[in-house]
Amino acid sequence: MLPLQLHDMETAPDSSRAIMAEVLGHRGELPNLLRILAESPAAIDAYRHLATLLSTSSLTPIEQQIVYVAAAHANQCHYCAAPNPILGDDPQAGEMASAIRRGERLDDPRLQALRRFVAAMTEQRGWVPEGQVESFLRAGFTRENLLEVITGIALVTLSSYANHIFATPVDHLAA
Repeated sequence: MLPLQLHDMETAPDSSRAIMAEVLGHRGELPNLLRILAESPAAIDAYRHLATLLSTSSLTPIEQQIVYVAAAHANQCHYCAAPNPILGDDPQAGEMASAIRRGERLDDPRLQALRRFVAAMTEQRGWVPEGQVESFLRAGFTRENLLEVITGIALVTLSSYANHIFATPVDHLAA
């Protein structure tokens, strides 16, 4: 584990400060994850762009949260196992996140299919059998959704790996 540097507006590289200021303007606080990612302007920008792209995808806000939490759970990320506030704050997302963390089935069969597919994609690094892809599509998802799931997994992988390396302290913005 590397020594932790939780950047603020004074210690972050100049190129990261604009992104940090944007987040501060929207949320009023910086999550510890972004304070870690600020070390690299490319990393914090990639996270912001991937989160924005996922939030504007054809997946519903609840589906986006399921992608985020299911991939985080599969990655065993201590920091990002709660719904991502960047993707919205629907109370149903918190209930589903808790169910995913406890290993419980989701009541909605379509959302359960999404959760299973995300977990399989994450755990098998994209090498899922054709039957799992077909099951995902039969649940009512599209090929566009499949690529958006991969985008969400990329977002969570960036977050999870950074959190693993730096043991990012969980703050109230992630919990």
